Amino acid sequence: MSEAVAAPWRESLIDARWRVAVFSLFCVGVGVVAGILWAIFAFRPGYRVTDDLAASLGERELANIFAADALFTLLAALCGLIIGVSCWMLFRRHGWWVSVLAVLGAGLAGLVAWQVGLLVTPEDFDERLARAVGGDVVPVDLQLDALAALLVAPFAAIIPVMLLAAFAPEPQETVPPPEPDPPPTPAS
Repeated sequence: MSEAVAAPWRESLIDARWRVAVFSLFCVGVGVVAGILWAIFAFRPGYRVTDDLAASLGERELANIFAADALFTLLAALCGLIIGVSCWMLFRRHGWWVSVLAVLGAGLAGLVAWQVGLLVTPEDFDERLARAVGGDVVPVDLQLDALAALLVAPFAAIIPVMLLAAFAPEPQETVPPPEPDPPPTPAS
């Protein structure tokens, strides 16, 4: 008996290493889809160029600068909920690791969504504004001004994990019933 016995949580996570890898790829995929949706549907207000080549934002456009942040926050919350439920389905038998994996996976998805959204949109606002003529409207670059929105996905991911841990029925384990005691033998 010289072999060291590993902790049960460590054994269960080692057994699940392929599921962790697949879950990580799933989180990256969710982040890529969210980033593309953010880039496509984010409203980006534009500077209106006047005839004397001055550019300005109106009051409504100034307020609409935060529309991209609001959309990102909504997409991050949706991603977090999807990742939280998926993580629960895959790792509910692995104890407290389900919480850690849900938060880390959702954080990864949020970062990927942010970077993919920036990657697929043009970042040449200065050049577009320099080429503009009177009457043109030059949309601003997509950017995430409220970096705290990156924390929405992990917070949203832990919500289904907590609710399912508290209210979901325990899975039925198939444990055979104990054998009955043998009948007592009469004493002679």
